[in-house]
Amino acid sequence: ASKRAAKLVVEDQVDPDTQVMCDPARIEQVLDNLLVNAIKYSDEGKEVLLRCEEFDEKVQITVRDQGFGIPEKDLGRIFERFYRVDKARSREAGGSGLGLSIVKHIIDRHNETITVKSEEGVGTEFKFTLSKYKAN
Repeated sequence: ASKRAAKLVVEDQVDPDTQVMCDPARIEQVLDNLLVNAIKYSDEGKEVLLRCEEFDEKVQITVRDQGFGIPEKDLGRIFERFYRVDKARSREAGGSGLGLSIVKHIIDRHNETITVKSEEGVGTEFKFTLSKYKAN
């Protein structure tokens, strides 16, 4: 983030005692991928938001950027292995085209959901859920 002068904003609206059922290392991998992409595919100095919200049975995590956005025609394919939205820019930025497919696989393995909304020139927002842990 500091290399690209990105402004990382964290909004934590979850009770500190709330626990979720997850593999922490895999969820860290999801967050790392989403945050790195948000920074990488935004102009320098833009804001990246990480928000955690609590609902009845779920915690929802949002990663939103003010980046280049994803064309509507590509949105349905971004979780495919090796799929790249902008081949030229992807080569410049590096990466294998596997990151978002791995993210989707991890969230699926947690029996959770991930969604994406994007508008070209405005930015992209990923949201995923995790189930709260309930002690018996």
